[in-house]
Amino acid sequence: MDPYLLTLAGTAGTSVVTLLVTDGWQQTKDGVVALWRRFQPEAADDVDRELEASRRTALEAAEGDGHGATARLEGHWCARAMTLLSEHPQAAVELEALLTRLARENGTQQVDGGIHMQARATGHGRVYQAARDQHITER
Repeated sequence: MDPYLLTLAGTAGTSVVTLLVTDGWQQTKDGVVALWRRFQPEAADDVDRELEASRRTALEAAEGDGHGATARLEGHWCARAMTLLSEHPQAAVELEALLTRLARENGTQQVDGGIHMQARATGHGRVYQAARDQHITER
């Protein structure tokens, strides 16, 4: 699968789970279900039910030390997004737009999956890459 689509699927999994415990969870659910209705209509009702169940699980996890439950939910939604994107790569544009809109409306931070870095060092070469600040002190 294309690395960009993998990154987008990971971002979708994390974002969906994060947004399910916010005041904008209904917008999140409606947007995700609408995306599935457009590209995989036969699965849209299942996605709707899974989002409801995921919200309950995420709320319970938020009340306690539910890092494991949250990670499992993120993995589930990442896998769901990967399946959608592998079958319908054209859905990437709409998924990215949905995540951007939801992040903006809910005041959450979104990781932009548009960065691609590649490097190769040979011999005694070194490579330093950063998508943000990087401080290197060599002595």
